[in-house]
Amino acid sequence: MGEIQTTKIYQYLADAVEQGYTVISEQGGARSSKTYNTVIFLIIYLLQHPRTRLSIVRATLPALKGSVYRDFKEIMIRMGVWHNKALNKSDFVYTFENGSEVEFFSVDNEQKLRGRKRDVLFVNEANEITFTEWKQLKMRTTKFAVVDYNPSFGDEHWLCALNEEDGTYHFITTYKDNPFLEETIIKEIEGYKDTNASLWRVYGAGLQAVIEGAIYPEYDIVDELPQSRRRWIGVDFGFTNDPTAIVEVRECGKELYVDEIAYERELLAVDIAERLRPYKGMRIICDSADPRLIEELYRVGLDVHGVKKYSGSVMAGISKVKEYRLKVTRRSANIIKELKNYTFRQDKNGHWLNEPIDAYNHACDAFRYVVLSEILGQGDASEISRRNYNALRNLIRY
Repeated sequence: MGEIQTTKIYQYLADAVEQGYTVISEQGGARSSKTYNTVIFLIIYLLQHPRTRLSIVRATLPALKGSVYRDFKEIMIRMGVWHNKALNKSDFVYTFENGSEVEFFSVDNEQKLRGRKRDVLFVNEANEITFTEWKQLKMRTTKFAVVDYNPSFGDEHWLCALNEEDGTYHFITTYKDNPFLEETIIKEIEGYKDTNASLWRVYGAGLQAVIEGAIYPEYDIVDELPQSRRRWIGVDFGFTNDPTAIVEVRECGKELYVDEIAYERELLAVDIAERLRPYKGMRIICDSADPRLIEELYRVGLDVHGVKKYSGSVMAGISKVKEYRLKVTRRSANIIKELKNYTFRQDKNGHWLNEPIDAYNHACDAFRYVVLSEILGQGDASEISRRNYNALRNLIRY
């Protein structure tokens, strides 16, 4: 078996299980390594306890596949215990040689949510699910359950009450507990001190807070996209630290619908082309910062265009989006998370500025590119927006 490094979070989990706690509540800031170390612990637990059944759950399946499942597979490969044939892709169940198994599913799968019992439960980003969904999962768990989350919520959230229960082992970690974190990530997190106090409290200090200063404070959650002839794809490129975000945007009157297609790190051009293949023929608006990548996508037959940026274009695009009633599909977990965390900047005295922070904005940038290019950019609108930028930014409400 290959070696793999852990942080103190692994030991917290081991101590909690040894002491007989039935719920382990991992509250933490950004990049504290809580999810990664939880997966390491649970894999080793399954290897040491034959015929144990583990369920790993998140609010939506796309978010699950792009986060905790990806960590699971990476860790298994690094440990030298991954076998492709052990994964049942249709049921999304991995079976170990000792008879233990791990199933992955989302809470919107009603059959799984109310299905058979399990020994161990892990709910990733537990703040995204409801109390009723949590109770359905917990009552079918016989040994112990682990939840992890960023505490971006008020005192009324069910996790607050859970942390006060006698059977809960509750601890808080931050990025400082992760000795393997890159310096660029540390600087990004510590930058929240100067940009948004509530973001720093949640993602820097790992403490509970309601995020203030949201750029898009009002939006609706919908089940499906409506039919519309006015539809486009937006792409914001990322790679190592930032995800590549791909969204579909549909305009219906004064309503703007957004749906998450992909939100993943380390995607190469061939991977992005594969995600976009089902949308071949649609107009695709991309971040113009990487013309080489745009050209590669164009050469595989995609109708890609780099967005035209100009001084004030960010605020102009935001202002135009705010003229619509924003609608986001329920399955778009990462877009919803961004909308909750994408905020205006604060100065050192706590005053709000007409300037967005450069964080939690990858999907938001992707749909803004579409609006900037295809809606605001129609006819002479882009020229008008340049001349009237100061007037447009006064439309911002927060």
